[in-house]
Amino acid sequence: MKLLTYVHLRRIHNPTGAGRVVRNIVEQLELLGQDDIRILVDRADHRDVIPKVGKPWSDYRYLDFSLDTSWQQALWIATDRPRAEHWWPEAEVVYCASESYVPTRRAKSVVTLHDASYFEPSALRRDAGFARQKAKWQMLYGKLDRKADMFHTVSHFSAERIAHFYPTMRDRLRVVHNGVTERFFRPPNAAGEAELERLGLHDRPFILLSGGLLYRKNADLALAAWPKLQAMHPDLLLVVPGPCTPDYTERAKAIGASILIAGFVSDDMLCSLYHSAQLVWFPSLYEGFGIPVIEAMICGTAVVASNSSSIPEVAGGAALLVNPSVPDDHVAALDSLLTDDCARAELIGRGLERGRHFTWKAAAATLRGYLGELV
Repeated sequence: MKLLTYVHLRRIHNPTGAGRVVRNIVEQLELLGQDDIRILVDRADHRDVIPKVGKPWSDYRYLDFSLDTSWQQALWIATDRPRAEHWWPEAEVVYCASESYVPTRRAKSVVTLHDASYFEPSALRRDAGFARQKAKWQMLYGKLDRKADMFHTVSHFSAERIAHFYPTMRDRLRVVHNGVTERFFRPPNAAGEAELERLGLHDRPFILLSGGLLYRKNADLALAAWPKLQAMHPDLLLVVPGPCTPDYTERAKAIGASILIAGFVSDDMLCSLYHSAQLVWFPSLYEGFGIPVIEAMICGTAVVASNSSSIPEVAGGAALLVNPSVPDDHVAALDSLLTDDCARAELIGRGLERGRHFTWKAAAATLRGYLGELV
């Protein structure tokens, strides 16, 4: 199969969330070795990002355009020009590895859609930029609904919610669960342990709040629940890797030194954090998949998470799930596992068994099977 893959390269450097999906699925499609793959990219992004990322991305075959990614995307949506065949006339399938649109003349079109968060009533904060961003997503999804031959999404929950808002997409939706980056299937290494030492975490018990402090990640609940839990366990820290919006950062600082904002961390450090944490806490309001749940399980750490959106589907009975709207429920759940070694050990065992099935190799093979149906 001649597969032209469109990648927004800025997402693959220091990736989180959807960026992890893009990077891993493309790498694994390449590793399958079954297809002639070219990657369509923004020329400036290729110049800036690929030297930072290195192999295997520096070895791939690229086609590029000169416009900035945002302008190119707007041109494609507005005019349906230039078509994918302009870059590669022989392309049989054009795959957008995240929510994007590339027009085609003859080639089949496949797009990854992670979730329907911008169409949900309460998944995202209604700030000044929300209405503008929602309008952009409505325009994009409307175009994709009319033009794409197939959609890949990451959970049955996301498939149902996308089909709820765009019913005519339903028959074109294919579910392929995300995987876990290979790094998390291996033990912590010296680099990750050195980072733990630098943060003073080697001999300090902590809970890992994976996902950062964002509205969608339920930062309001986390910051309301944490002081109550910390009063019950005074030696405990809350460690927060990942993005944090400034207002939540200020609120965390006001609570005091029991919250450590770690910022972006490498996979080596994140692996060490998962392995060393007493528990992983993922109180998210809305997830298309929820990769941290499975990453934590693979690393042998019990998980407390919300019982909302895709999380029950992904957790598969191997995490303690509670109401995302009730801080006291989270306090009680976390405390129960901190004080009950048997319950925590049982969850760890279930999580290790559950997590081993989520590999990017398997995900790519399944997705490749769906792509092949179009040729």
